[in-house]
Amino acid sequence: MLDDVAAKLASHPATSRLLFNRFTGTAGQYVRAARSRGRYQRYRRRYDVHPDFEFNGPGITLYGDGDVELGADAYVGRHSRIQAKDGCRVRVGENTAVSHFVFAYTQNRVADQDMSRAPNRNHSLDVREGDVDVGPHCWIGAFAFLAEGSSVGENAVVGANSVVTGDLPPHSVSAGAPARVREFKSYLDDAEAADLAAAHADVLSERVADAHLD
Repeated sequence: MLDDVAAKLASHPATSRLLFNRFTGTAGQYVRAARSRGRYQRYRRRYDVHPDFEFNGPGITLYGDGDVELGADAYVGRHSRIQAKDGCRVRVGENTAVSHFVFAYTQNRVADQDMSRAPNRNHSLDVREGDVDVGPHCWIGAFAFLAEGSSVGENAVVGANSVVTGDLPPHSVSAGAPARVREFKSYLDDAEAADLAAAHADVLSERVADAHLD
């Protein structure tokens, strides 16, 4: 019934002008922005957030009793979520751009188990835990997922919609699910790229492995 009333009010020209004019729209945006600012100030008090770090948009969520370290001149985009379980850490290095709708979790369920054996809560099921570490000068694309125990090396790029499950090397561009190195940055010489490829052979795409591994 309330939905019907709301629909009628919104569809009537006179009430629509009263409910959805420039002033009410602006006031609503102001209230939402103020609520976000208050939440982000609480995050700054609770976690290790550098004064020059930016919460770049609404709906960003940080939670958990673990450690969150957000570096200088870095930012996290709208509706991203960072989960730091007690005993675990999420770090975002300085000058790193984390785009919108990016998720970093330090705990996730083990997929290969009988989930009917326990209530639908993580503490009753087998889980994996681990830190998430993103180095300085990185760029994490929109809708990326950083799983427990994963890391992204300095000056690396992770493409949109990627799932990071391992340790991505510095100075690389990675994408996919799971994320694999698609190329090393062009300022590296052949020897530097080969050394990084050898140290991170498990996360290379086939093309990069063929190009840099003997």
